[in-house]
Amino acid sequence: MIGMFRRRERLLPTESNAKSMIVSFEQSRLDGGFTPQATASTCIDAVSQHSIQSLLVPCGLARTYGLTVPASLPLIIQLSTASKHAVPSWNRTVVCTVLEALRAGADAVALQLAIGNEYEEKMMQDFCSISEEAHSYGLPVLLSICAKGDRIVQEYDRALIADSISFGSELGADIVAVPYSGHQPSFAQAVNESTAPVVLAGTHGAANFDAYCKSVEAGIAAGAEGVIVPFQLLSQENPVEGLERIQSLAVQPEEPKEADV
Repeated sequence: MIGMFRRRERLLPTESNAKSMIVSFEQSRLDGGFTPQATASTCIDAVSQHSIQSLLVPCGLARTYGLTVPASLPLIIQLSTASKHAVPSWNRTVVCTVLEALRAGADAVALQLAIGNEYEEKMMQDFCSISEEAHSYGLPVLLSICAKGDRIVQEYDRALIADSISFGSELGADIVAVPYSGHQPSFAQAVNESTAPVVLAGTHGAANFDAYCKSVEAGIAAGAEGVIVPFQLLSQENPVEGLERIQSLAVQPEEPKEADV
């Protein structure tokens, strides 16, 4: 397990005042985003110009752009996915093996779990088998959890988000990714009780980039260790500028030290 912990350290900053910024192209496609004209090559070019902690991509893009991405940039490869036309939209299928991800240069792997629907059991079983195999190779597993289904009234409900954090920790995920609920006290309590680092994922219900940034800032202030940024949320005219703005939110001010008397 030492290898897993060493690789996870590369995904999360060790400085107490810095938070991780992971750029995701895969999640952008599934979420719809604000600018659907974003392309994979534009994403790769932007992250090559800006310092981020890691890049989350499907295996195909890792194989295509693996030599273009800076060698120092860790790759998280998404193993489960679905088309945006899937019925139901919350179902996710494992389409890449751990070995294939390793061959594509993975430093970690990622899975998605939608709770509160008829496919929850299948996705949980996928996580359990993938997690065991990934850990046998020393790879961390990032688990993105969201509430989706016919019985889910409000997917950003604070109780659902807190339960998702607790659930991911209990399942044994190495990093848990959830949307921000918008309620700092309950979110902070759930993050504090989690045995796994928690990062923000998704659009958090934001209608535009400004609202998204405010949500990210609040989530990090509540204790999140970082944020997975869907690339399509960034302005395609200047995506690097958008990354810089989010990066500024991901650096918490240091508390002033008491002067020696």
